[in-house]
Amino acid sequence: MSTVPSRAVHGDERTRVERRVRDLLAGRAVLPGVIESVEPGADLWELGMESLAMVGVMVAVEDEFGVEFPDELLTRDTFRSLAAVTDAVVSLTRAEDPA
Repeated sequence: MSTVPSRAVHGDERTRVERRVRDLLAGRAVLPGVIESVEPGADLWELGMESLAMVGVMVAVEDEFGVEFPDELLTRDTFRSLAAVTDAVVSLTRAEDPA
């Protein structure tokens, strides 16, 4: 279970964030040949993602979206799936810009 607070998110915003996260993962060769078509809820750890790749994903996401993951989100669950990473990004970007 993710520790990211659930929030209502406009579908178009969520889709754009998810697409950007997927593109970042593909660009970093995380699960090559898989990440491009994996379902958003698929478990990336079960598909072969490793801890070092997770660190690279975290840094890339922070750079791309201008956010910083707080310590409580630095867990396997936050990076378990595209959906979980997307939830974290949406939550963090809303926290940065509450308007």
